[in-house]
Amino acid sequence: MSTAIDTALTSDPLPDLDDAAAEAPVVVEPAATAQTPAERPAPAPEALMLPPGELVIDDNVRKSFDLGDHPDVTDSIRHRGVETPVKAHRELDGTITVFEGQVRVLTALAFKLPEVPVWVTPAPAVSPAERAINRIAEQINANDCRIPLTDGDRAAGMTQMFEFGASLTRISQEIGRKRDQVKLAVTVGASDTACRAVDSGQLDFEQAVILAEYEKVGDTDAVARLLATSQSMFAYEAKLIAGERAEARQRFLESLSYAAHGFGVLTREPAADNDRFINYELLRTTDDRDITADDLDATAADWVVYLFPTDQEALVDADSGSSVDPDTVDWQTRGLPDAVPAEGKRHADSVHRQPVWEPTCYLRADRLNESGFALATDFDHDIEVSDNDVSGAIEVDDVASHYEETDGTGVPEDVPAEVETAQDIQRREEAARAAEQRAEAARVTAERVAAERIAAERAATERREQEREAARRVRELNKQGQAALEARREYVTGYLARKTPPPLAAMFIAESLADEPGLLSEYNADRTAHELLGITGGRRELLTAISTAKPARCQVITLGLVLGAYEKRTGKDAWRYTDRGVRRYLHFLADNGHHLAPVEQAAAGDIDPGTIDIDS
Repeated sequence: MSTAIDTALTSDPLPDLDDAAAEAPVVVEPAATAQTPAERPAPAPEALMLPPGELVIDDNVRKSFDLGDHPDVTDSIRHRGVETPVKAHRELDGTITVFEGQVRVLTALAFKLPEVPVWVTPAPAVSPAERAINRIAEQINANDCRIPLTDGDRAAGMTQMFEFGASLTRISQEIGRKRDQVKLAVTVGASDTACRAVDSGQLDFEQAVILAEYEKVGDTDAVARLLATSQSMFAYEAKLIAGERAEARQRFLESLSYAAHGFGVLTREPAADNDRFINYELLRTTDDRDITADDLDATAADWVVYLFPTDQEALVDADSGSSVDPDTVDWQTRGLPDAVPAEGKRHADSVHRQPVWEPTCYLRADRLNESGFALATDFDHDIEVSDNDVSGAIEVDDVASHYEETDGTGVPEDVPAEVETAQDIQRREEAARAAEQRAEAARVTAERVAAERIAAERAATERREQEREAARRVRELNKQGQAALEARREYVTGYLARKTPPPLAAMFIAESLADEPGLLSEYNADRTAHELLGITGGRRELLTAISTAKPARCQVITLGLVLGAYEKRTGKDAWRYTDRGVRRYLHFLADNGHHLAPVEQAAAGDIDPGTIDIDS
């Protein structure tokens, strides 16, 4: 250690020294050089784990907050502790004063955590005002200058946790989110497209889940359609796509037996102007017979089939799809899963109805010449000439034969020529002219009859095409109607979960019951209302719910009974009819936030169903 020696002379004599000391040299160490504050090393910061009760919380710019308003933060700290260190100063007396992280400290105190991580630096040697300025700037910047995770980033992170083996329950505990939220996030996080849609605000998480599921299976058409749909119509479009995919799967199953017999299978119905396939209705066998099922089976490789669901329904087993006799079902058990069916019968919930499928057969146009079939228009059918016509098609042939046997004068060649008088020549010429006139009349008549036949066949073909197109239009609009029905019922179910009725409910209920006193007693009106209200135990459960409900909720239940009656009446084909009650019902829903699909607008009388697009 260096020692500073004061070399200034004094009046006191020096002490006596022995000879050795007197002879020994005197070593004088230089004095230490004084350091400026800037050169003096800063005290080292400390990373400590300290009990939160020993910390003093400095003043903070955040004045009004309630820990209960931040459940995500508090739940995370309760389960995982404080993970981000709070910042504090060590005062001259040793006190640790927290200047950033008061919420973490208070939450730790609330949950009685034993310790929290603290990043401690010495208290700055500045004036109280300067210290306050620095503290406030630190607190504002700490809260404002952060880049929060987007919902998509957060979902992608949860997905990674799930892929690494964490269960949904564990993720829920680790992240501090409800399990249902985690389940949605894990699905969304697996799709970059869905994450971007969530982050941009285009879709909410429930909608993004649907998008992610289609992207997962590579259904790019569904993804594109959903991304092009507004949020207000998303539920309808999603139901429409789901219905189309379900129909496609069922069409595949129904087509298997035809494929096994050698028929080609179409996934889309050919358009009327398609030139690759010829509808069997436009064909006959080459020997001019109607085409039979045996003819089709014998030439299956030349044909393709398109199957479509009809309006007829069949009762089938819910699991196997096999046909079920309605007399073997105990219909009293429907909707009652715990009910025991009568002896020898099955539970009503074990069966469901599904459409009966019918095929339309098409001949491959490139195989027409070798197929043994021909266009019906290639045959002369029903060419009849009335008695008023001079001659028919057969008479034309007779005349031609007649001229082949004469020399052109109308006189047979093997008849000996005789001397003709002027009168004979005149009669012969008149006969020839008459024959020519009959032949011309026959030709004109035949052409007219042929033209009429062709026109009639063309009209019949056009009529069949129009009927086919009309039937297809009905099927497509009914599909849209089914999608609208499912989306609408989801909306109404959520709408009726409210505790208080909407402002327009009282007038709607009064008008409905005044206009249709028997509305609530219509067939199955109560059953539909129970479904919309979330009642599974029938009328008894409904009465129990009413007895325990507050007055405002009872009004909502009354609204649900009326909406249920109208909803039962509003089937998938409601677009085809004009019903005053249905119009009132749909307009009420529209006034309360439900966006009507085109088929619903038609049912409400707002648009002509003929203007609805069925091909997009």
